[in-house]
Amino acid sequence: MAVCKFFLFFVLFWVTVQTVYPQDIDPQQVRLAIEQGKQFLKNRQKPNGNWDESSGEERCGATALVILALVSCGEPRDSKIVQSGMNFLRAFAGDKAGRNYSIALQTMAFCLVDPVRDRGLISKNVALLEKNQIHLKGSPHDGGWDYTSGSQRTDLSNSQFSILALYEAERVGVKVNNDTWRRAYRYWSDTQNVGFPSTGSWGYIPSDSGKGSTDHRGSMTCAGLASLIITSGVLEKGSATVEGEKIFCFKQHNKMAAEKLKLGFKWIADHFSVSKNPGMDGTYLYYYLYALERVGRMTNQRFIGNHDWYREGTDKLLSLRDKVDGSWREGSLIDSQTAMALLFLSKGRRPVLLAKMQYGEDESWNLHPNDVNNLTFHTEQRWKLDLTWQIVDVNRASVDDFLQSPVLYFSGNNSPLPSSDKERRLLVRKLRSYLDQGGFILAEAQSNDKSFDTGFRELMRRTLPEPEYQLSLLDQSHPIWSADVVIEPDQIRPIEGINFGCRTSVVYIPPVRDKFGKIEQPSVSCLWELAKIFQRDGAYPVVVQRQVDAGVGIGLNILAYATNRELRTKDQVAKDSSKTDVEEMRRGRIFAAVLEHGGGSNIAPRAVPNLLNWSELNIGFPVESRAKLVSVAGKNFFDYPIYFMHGRNKFKFTKEERNNLRKYLLSGGFLYVNSICSSKAFTDSFLAEMKEIFAGDVMLPVQADDLLLSDKYGGYVIKTLELRIPERVPGKPTTSQKRSVEPELYGMKVNDRWAVIFSPNDISCALESAGTLECRGYARDSALRLSINVLLYVLEK
Repeated sequence: MAVCKFFLFFVLFWVTVQTVYPQDIDPQQVRLAIEQGKQFLKNRQKPNGNWDESSGEERCGATALVILALVSCGEPRDSKIVQSGMNFLRAFAGDKAGRNYSIALQTMAFCLVDPVRDRGLISKNVALLEKNQIHLKGSPHDGGWDYTSGSQRTDLSNSQFSILALYEAERVGVKVNNDTWRRAYRYWSDTQNVGFPSTGSWGYIPSDSGKGSTDHRGSMTCAGLASLIITSGVLEKGSATVEGEKIFCFKQHNKMAAEKLKLGFKWIADHFSVSKNPGMDGTYLYYYLYALERVGRMTNQRFIGNHDWYREGTDKLLSLRDKVDGSWREGSLIDSQTAMALLFLSKGRRPVLLAKMQYGEDESWNLHPNDVNNLTFHTEQRWKLDLTWQIVDVNRASVDDFLQSPVLYFSGNNSPLPSSDKERRLLVRKLRSYLDQGGFILAEAQSNDKSFDTGFRELMRRTLPEPEYQLSLLDQSHPIWSADVVIEPDQIRPIEGINFGCRTSVVYIPPVRDKFGKIEQPSVSCLWELAKIFQRDGAYPVVVQRQVDAGVGIGLNILAYATNRELRTKDQVAKDSSKTDVEEMRRGRIFAAVLEHGGGSNIAPRAVPNLLNWSELNIGFPVESRAKLVSVAGKNFFDYPIYFMHGRNKFKFTKEERNNLRKYLLSGGFLYVNSICSSKAFTDSFLAEMKEIFAGDVMLPVQADDLLLSDKYGGYVIKTLELRIPERVPGKPTTSQKRSVEPELYGMKVNDRWAVIFSPNDISCALESAGTLECRGYARDSALRLSINVLLYVLEK
């Protein structure tokens, strides 16, 4: 979930040690743990709808916490379990809820489950929390919260939950007074410790001296970071402002808050653990992990120091859970501990929408620190998904790290091209591998560009040196103008792209200047910066709001085009397939190749490797996954028992190529063919070539009862396949219609066995990615099932 913040430049701090990569997480184990944990909690609900771990003044706390966990793990908001719990909470709203812990957690549940219905109760609880905030000018407790109202002392745990509740209330439209936020910001700023060895940390109780806390704890330091992120983010105006009808970009930030966050993050990195709560000798572990997840998500860091916090934390939680009932236990508060463990697992695995690339020696990569955060928030709202995003250091990250994100975003006013030749070569290799495995690059030069435009163009020239891969202007028929929202004609700006594979895989937004070099439009990232989660200063003038809406719309369109709105959770992200050991991979393998021709034989370079990798991993299919491009006239043409062929354009074979292909097929070879994006030009060319080679109409329809479409050889019974059909109506968003259709296949038999199978509908682009909005063809699952059946048929025959 996107959070309101402005200071992401504090993550320039990195621990310069070897990154620790825990053992890969099994997604099935994570899903099983979540489902069993959910069921454990559901079984413990009482007849009146509550979880009675606590009673009296804390009667609502455990119930609200469990509901937060269940819904975050996918339990429907309208389920009987959730609604029964919510009715219990509603019966004890406001003063009846008990102490501040319960009021805060109850408020968070109201905001998550049904904020429209419970808006009145949310407002009532916000007023109560504001009333319970300590107002003692000059006291170290001023701006915090205690368990109850009327106290003159505070603790950082109650204060943390109060802040979280007020933040969620603001997100659903219930405004909190600025004075409440200002007092809270000062409270969290003053309670941070200074002085070795606790510099940057927070403890449980403010120090009587007015500076720092009485101890230092991992859980409270995470609470301090999250609370400072929220309070400073709400109060900060951001790095883009509006004066009258003019937009001003690249404004200064609150550097004091940024420095405090940097110190706090360093303390957590230096004391990182998923086995204990630092500073607490092993107690409150689940409470700490629940807070740690929040820090990782709010700072958009995959790594805390040199630790992949989600993978390490998940690995630890999987080892600690009760394998019989699915719970997590620490002391007697079993419902709360299980709920906190589930909140870590579910929130921490949210799909990554995009990664903002950190490069260079200064902060030019992050001139608008809220840009991606705000865009992610608006994407969540429009797509009805909980998403996150990450910051990735281009030099420190591996291809695996890049592959965590479906989109890599470069922005700034300085060149993203590293200064040293070694670093340049390394970055180019990583980006090419990322693109080869289905990645997408988005870049934008800022309007105060110094060298970004030149540097990015050179970076792409080195990454994609082939002459056919050039940045060129995308016309107004391209889906990025309508993939999610329609951009008004007067808001369209020059955008360039590189067509790589089945789609435009690189999109670049250059600065917009008139013929005299004067800036005509603010950068898109500046407009994202203005698209605030909390608009506390009133509405923008209409002329400004139209620009902001268009900027957000362009971002939504690019993301919809790049991802097709199909995103993977963190535990589902594929590893870098280029690192497979070649010799180990080749042992016992059947070699396959891609047939070279003049109709675009390399348009979908990842399709066949993806298919063969998936086949090996999931069904043990023994085919070499590095499919080589081979000429029909080449001397090694007859070395391969299986050929894949796809294309999008017209082509013709030479006489020699026709003779070779005829000999190959008549002597037992096999050819699997499809038309990329259901291209009529390629289909007509292929059928004409087959007719020429075999002197007649040899391509016959594959009937519905053919063994190829059965499970006889260990594959799937295929009665229907899902066909995606692009649909673009002027003035409306581009959509992809899905239809269930009978397989449309044609083939040629030699000695009563299929020697050629041809699909006029696209298969390769579906195998290469999740599909594109501009490509007619089978859906990925359908393409996989059909292709597996074809491969199993070939092996059997």
